Amino acid sequence: MNRIQNQPINDSDSIYRKESNLLSSPPIAMLQTFAPPPTLISGMHMLTRFLDVWLYFNPTNCIMTTCALIHSVNHIWSLVMHLAACHEASITVEEDDPIYTHVMAWLTAHVSTSRLQARTAKGGQFCIDDPASMEEYAAATKNGIFNLIEYQKALRPKYEIHLGEHNFQFQGRSFWIRRGAEDYFRPDTAPRQFTVDKNEYIRISCWGKSTIPIQEFLQETKRLYLDQEGTKIPIFKAVHGVWGSRWKCAIVRHARHIDNISLDKSVKTPILNDVREFLKPTAAKWYANRGIPYRRGYLFHGPPGTGKTSFTLALAGTFGLPIYNLSLGDPTITEEKLLQYFAELPRRCILLIEDIDTVAISKKRDSEGCQRNNNNNPQNNNISLSGLLNAIDGIISHEGRILVMTTNHPEHLDPALTRHGRVDLKIYFGLATREQISSLFINMYSRDYDEDDAGGEKRDLFREKITAAAETFTGFLPTGKFSPAEIQGFLTLRKNSYLKAVMEVEQWGRDTLAAREVNEAAITIL
Repeated sequence: MNRIQNQPINDSDSIYRKESNLLSSPPIAMLQTFAPPPTLISGMHMLTRFLDVWLYFNPTNCIMTTCALIHSVNHIWSLVMHLAACHEASITVEEDDPIYTHVMAWLTAHVSTSRLQARTAKGGQFCIDDPASMEEYAAATKNGIFNLIEYQKALRPKYEIHLGEHNFQFQGRSFWIRRGAEDYFRPDTAPRQFTVDKNEYIRISCWGKSTIPIQEFLQETKRLYLDQEGTKIPIFKAVHGVWGSRWKCAIVRHARHIDNISLDKSVKTPILNDVREFLKPTAAKWYANRGIPYRRGYLFHGPPGTGKTSFTLALAGTFGLPIYNLSLGDPTITEEKLLQYFAELPRRCILLIEDIDTVAISKKRDSEGCQRNNNNNPQNNNISLSGLLNAIDGIISHEGRILVMTTNHPEHLDPALTRHGRVDLKIYFGLATREQISSLFINMYSRDYDEDDAGGEKRDLFREKITAAAETFTGFLPTGKFSPAEIQGFLTLRKNSYLKAVMEVEQWGRDTLAAREVNEAAITIL
């Protein structure tokens, strides 16, 4: 009986021990450690009742109301942004597009913002038309000696708007622009290796559903930019990556006037007349009516230093055409990329392929129809002759462009590459004639005096002296023996004294010819 009565007591002790063990377990003990003490909970409860009863303020209702209000505001803001996007017009411009340069130049000059991005000005981009550059050059010149370190000290950083959004006004209208950057993979020269690079863009926006205000803004930035930089010629190079192949502006150079190129009129006149006819507004229709592809091709050939590339630059400057320089020696260029480069050329441009005889596409067909390479050191085996021919005048070839190929050895080129239709004119650039030698001399010494503020009589007298000295200078040099580049190099070393050039040219000519004979004899022995 006693055993039966004691049984509940034993069960209660057992339950108490189980609860004690449960409370002492690690999870429960951890909760007890971080849980607020009971007195704090009781105090908060009393404070809540006091606020509710005496001040009619319920914190719980306040918190719930605040959360609901935040949710409503977020929903309303999302709705407003959606409606704004429906009534917002925008135009995006990629970094490799010339419009990007036009817009950035305008923004740098007209938009005042507290967020700027500084770039180190490159000393190689010295501009003869920039007064600031002239001041920096003068500060770095002491006792007539230019010091590059002093020039870099005086060189001011270039500032432009930073990445992000910026607001500006144009013709009384509000615009905002976002400048951003996207990562892309650029292939290295090593196979299967890539470098992460940035491709910037700008997005110009305004209120409304029409992009006409943005188009007017872009047109104005283009006009202002070309008014300032109109005498310069952009030179584009081919770049490629996993996104595809495209053209990117590599440098902007001052246009050379065609009169500054010392060439015989028999060389200048045919090519100038042909390009002038090709660029007429009615030319495209004339070609189309007769079923002729609207494009031209020229082959400039001759010894090194005879002005083939210089004449191409002057040709671009005369007609205001951009130059697209394609290096077929690039080992990363394939036939597929080559076709894409040709397809993305603008309608009015000069495509320049220099020294086409030095790359592996200078191939000739043997009697069995196969191709063999006459060049001992091919630079690119990814492009076949047929691939290049398809790019030049294949069924998907772009029209409106002018192709200029230069070579020192036209005999190394396959006849299929230079046949009529692909090459319309072959221009030979020979060694300097009497006319060229005289023109080089007059160009070197008369132009600086023409820019001075001297009176007309003194200027005419100086021109007569220079013309007479040019005749004497020309008489000391045999024609057809020196390239224009060699003569120009000789004159450049004596640019401050035309009399010194006249007195030393005869000896220079003899020494140069003698050294050339020695080199040719050494090559023959080897």
